[in-house]
Amino acid sequence: MLQEVFATPLFLGEGPIWDERIRSLYFVDILSKRMYRYSLHTKNTEEFPFDEFISCIALHDDPNIVLIALESGIHALNTSTRETTFVVQPEKNPNYRFNDGSVDREGNWVIGSMNNINNGAEAMHQPDASLYRVNGSEANVLLENVTISNGIAFSGREMYYIDSIQGNVRRFDYSNGELRNEKIVFEVEKDVSPDGMTLSKSNKLYVALWGGAKIIVYDLNKSALVSEISLPVPNPTSCTFGGKDMNTLFITTASLGERTDAGVYAINLEDEGHIENKVHWPVSG
Repeated sequence: MLQEVFATPLFLGEGPIWDERIRSLYFVDILSKRMYRYSLHTKNTEEFPFDEFISCIALHDDPNIVLIALESGIHALNTSTRETTFVVQPEKNPNYRFNDGSVDREGNWVIGSMNNINNGAEAMHQPDASLYRVNGSEANVLLENVTISNGIAFSGREMYYIDSIQGNVRRFDYSNGELRNEKIVFEVEKDVSPDGMTLSKSNKLYVALWGGAKIIVYDLNKSALVSEISLPVPNPTSCTFGGKDMNTLFITTASLGERTDAGVYAINLEDEGHIENKVHWPVSG
């Protein structure tokens, strides 16, 4: 049964990521400049406010540290002291921010940027951003001409990727810091946009459909859409597996200032997610 585990409306909720070591869910409200940490044990949620847009989070080997993507670059945040340490700024263009990211099995953070003019209903949809591979103070470009970088998922030497404006999920061969052999896996229905996604152990992609009020489930083994999870709000933004048995799907949503029920939802499934990869870079903080 679907339940709302965080009932405060999120203007633009995003970036859910489960830390199995502390049994907690991190997520952000990008345009409200806040990060949250929800404890499954206590059911309490901590709030971390910032002075700039925060877009996504990566877990670190040290459970007291998370990597956060702010407009000013990648920073290490000590969640105990709340001190931040600058790491690197891959995006050199002004008035850009990051949007979504995922850590690969080598501990690199693959993260996409976007032009701030692509925010909101008046978005210009300029394909002038990039997808980066970040390792400590080093970063290289994986993909250019990106508009709204979203879902990223890894399976062995393959990477699945969403640029929302394209209306599809693409697959790449991913190795040695390069993307090759691009292939469209599937297209979504008209008048909606694919947003964040996650990959389960049964090789299914769970994709949030912005404007579609649902999560769609694509089975990579069958090359087919096999199910969907209906939601009471129109704009789901991303999803991730977590919980005690890694079979709870957590779903972030967006209110855009118009809904009172656009928080974080959770549903137990007969499927299981992967434990998140961790960043290994040495950081202070």
